[in-house]
Amino acid sequence: MKEKMSRWGVGPTFAFWSITYGIIMLVITRYFHPVFEIPIVPPRLLSILGIALMLIGISFFIISVKTVMKAYNADLLVTQGIFRCCRHPLYCSWVVFIVPGIVLTVNSWIGLTTPVFMYILLSRLVIREEIYLEQAFGSEYVNYQKTVPCIWPVGWLKPSNNS
Repeated sequence: MKEKMSRWGVGPTFAFWSITYGIIMLVITRYFHPVFEIPIVPPRLLSILGIALMLIGISFFIISVKTVMKAYNADLLVTQGIFRCCRHPLYCSWVVFIVPGIVLTVNSWIGLTTPVFMYILLSRLVIREEIYLEQAFGSEYVNYQKTVPCIWPVGWLKPSNNS
C-alpha cells in the first residue's frame, strides 16, 4: 500500500472549489437582488427549513469528524453508526444539509446550484479516497462499498444485519 492518506483526504481541494463557487453564487445573488429569490415559498418557511437543515448538518458533521479522527488514528475502517448512512458523512453534511440550508436562508434559487456543483465535484474527487480505502482495507471496504451509498445518506433505510 502507498503511504497513508492525510486525515483530511480530498477535503481541502473540495473546500476550496466549493467555497469559491459558493461565493460567486452569493455575489451574483446579491448583485441581482431580488431576481434570484425563490418566489413560490414564503421566505419565513425557507428560513425555518434552512435552519433545520443546518442543524442536522452540523450534528452530522460533528459526529463524522469525531468518528473519522478516532478511526484514522487507530487505522480502523468504521462501517457502523453514522457510517451506516453513507461512506463519506463528513462531505455529506456539507453537500446535503449545511450548504442547502445556508442557500435557503439566503433565499436564492441560483444558489441551489452550489450543492449540485459540490456533489459533481465531490463525485470526482472522492475517487482518490475510495481507491486509498480499497487498498488499505481490501475486501472489507469493497463489501462496504456495495452496501452503503457514497454521499447521499440513505443507508439507514436498509435493515441492519445486526438487528
